[in-house]
Amino acid sequence: MELLLGNVVMKSLKLSILVISFLLAWSPEAYAKKSKRVGFNFGTSMRLTESDDRTNAGIGSDKNTHKVQSSQLVVPYIGYSFGNLNLGLVMSSEQNSSTTLEKDEDGVSETSRKMDLSSKSGSLFIRFLFGEVFFFEAGAGIVNQKVNVSEEKKTISANGTFDGEKDEYEVKGVGPGYHAGIGMEFHMTNGFYFTSAYHTRIIQLRDFDGKSNLGAKRSFEQKREVLFGLAHYTK
Repeated sequence: MELLLGNVVMKSLKLSILVISFLLAWSPEAYAKKSKRVGFNFGTSMRLTESDDRTNAGIGSDKNTHKVQSSQLVVPYIGYSFGNLNLGLVMSSEQNSSTTLEKDEDGVSETSRKMDLSSKSGSLFIRFLFGEVFFFEAGAGIVNQKVNVSEEKKTISANGTFDGEKDEYEVKGVGPGYHAGIGMEFHMTNGFYFTSAYHTRIIQLRDFDGKSNLGAKRSFEQKREVLFGLAHYTK
């Protein structure tokens, strides 16, 4: 299993490297231009998402489902740029929350589920700066993740009373994380840049410590996301 996960990680990183190699070969004149992005630099990128989904009972399902989900990711970093090469440390803090309510079409039973996820990571990164505004980034580090789950089931009887059960548990895990991507930095004024980047993130959490009867587990997660933010080069 670990060999398979490792192969997936390497394939994703190799694909990103091939893409950037193609861009460099396709535009040698842009790469030849000297970058003004030098010296100590720092910045923050963000991703915010919210969704509200409803599914009505129909063929193959006798339940109405309502799911509300929100996610926030903040990625601050600090580095030093030598002109075409930027080295540094990047942190991330992610908060995900989702609430799901399932009701039988006849109203006899319902199930509510709430999940809160908190993830923090620290990674070393390397950026190749080219074409005055573009960069390719890759990095690796450690991820610490915690998930809290609460589930409640209710069943209403014919006389109006109901039976129910509730289950709550917390799961923790630590493991390596990898990321690779390509982005752009547009100069605004006084060393400030508006940034946009497309990242692929891969997380492998091992030996979960769960306060439930789930036992020890391992997980693999892969995300593709677009980030926006601000950066500053001090020169």
